[in-house]
Amino acid sequence: MMRITIDIDVTNPEEVVKAHKGELVGLIADVMLSKTKRKKKVEEAVCDEIVRIMKEEFPKGMQEEMVEAKVEFNIVDLNS
Repeated sequence: MMRITIDIDVTNPEEVVKAHKGELVGLIADVMLSKTKRKKKVEEAVCDEIVRIMKEEFPKGMQEEMVEAKVEFNIVDLNS
């Protein structure tokens, strides 16, 4: 079995929060979150979106290449 990892380290969480205020459901439930918590929330949202897109698009590409494979998508918080 092969594994691909993608490391996400958002370096501008404040700008993301400002740009998407009201768009990302639950992301900014409390604008007064600490910088660390705000960064974690943004990184979680980014990871969720990447997984959502991969779950939709990756199987299509595999099917086009006639590849049959079991693929699992997981988000692992290395700071937990």
